[in-house]
Amino acid sequence: MRATNTAIPIRWLHVAGIAIFLVVVAACNNAPVKNSDDNHASIIEPITDPRPITDNPTVGSVVTSMGLPEGPISSGFISSPPTSYRANASGSTSPNQAGLSNSGIWVSGQATIEIPADIAKVSIGVEVREESVTKARNIAATAMSKVVRAIEEKGVNQDDIVTTQFSIYPQTRWIEVSDSLGVHSEPRIVGYTVNNTVQVTVRDIDELGAVIDNAASTGGDLIRVNSIQFTVDDPSIFSRQIREEAAADAAARADLYALAMGVTLGQLVYLTELSGSAPMAMSYDTGMRSAPMMAEAFAQSPISGGDVIISVTVQAMFAIAD
Repeated sequence: MRATNTAIPIRWLHVAGIAIFLVVVAACNNAPVKNSDDNHASIIEPITDPRPITDNPTVGSVVTSMGLPEGPISSGFISSPPTSYRANASGSTSPNQAGLSNSGIWVSGQATIEIPADIAKVSIGVEVREESVTKARNIAATAMSKVVRAIEEKGVNQDDIVTTQFSIYPQTRWIEVSDSLGVHSEPRIVGYTVNNTVQVTVRDIDELGAVIDNAASTGGDLIRVNSIQFTVDDPSIFSRQIREEAAADAAARADLYALAMGVTLGQLVYLTELSGSAPMAMSYDTGMRSAPMMAEAFAQSPISGGDVIISVTVQAMFAIAD
């Protein structure tokens, strides 16, 4: 009986040991994999395919100074963001800006006409220098009033005489002074200059010399003639003609390119005017000469207004017919 009671606890010890061993093995199987180098758990992710490089020619395109793409740009497997088209330095429009495709024939058309000038614009000023502002302003105002009346006597309308500049600025002189800082130079105001300038539109160019001569005799040496400009009073009467010529020039250029490339020119898809028909006036800079000198110059050799240039530029796109 004693031997039998001793064997029973030994069997239970064997069973308990086996159970503990199984628990340890199961725990080891469920534990995360350890990295032998840094003893940190590492997570292995599946390798995916890289993003393909785009074939869209507008993606990542560089816009040059002329507004044209140079080709796609990519870095690694990630494409650069798209770059917008913009107008080039000449102000023309790219196909993408106009919402059109790149297919077609883009051309520009130009037309220029020369017409005789029919009006003259003269810049006449009064310049007075005096010790005080009040005195200089009063003398300038009196002189300009007389000049305006003299100009009106030559048939110039009051609405054609417009003030373009009025200024008062001090006249300074550097003098030597001695004070606590020593001997040095500093500016001192010795007077004031008043300038009053008007632009006179002379609609009868043949009377231009007489207008300046009358202003000179009235204002004397206080008068300054700054510039003379010959132009056209109403350029709009030539707008239809010049625009028709610019459009015809664009169509002729498109026909030429289509013939040279061996394609058939299609219908007009897009048209815009890049520049208006503002006249390019002929100007003469008199270099601030006094009115008596200008009147004498007109008497000896009159200045002819000549022709005024009016120009229009258009841009057009024509489709290529199938």
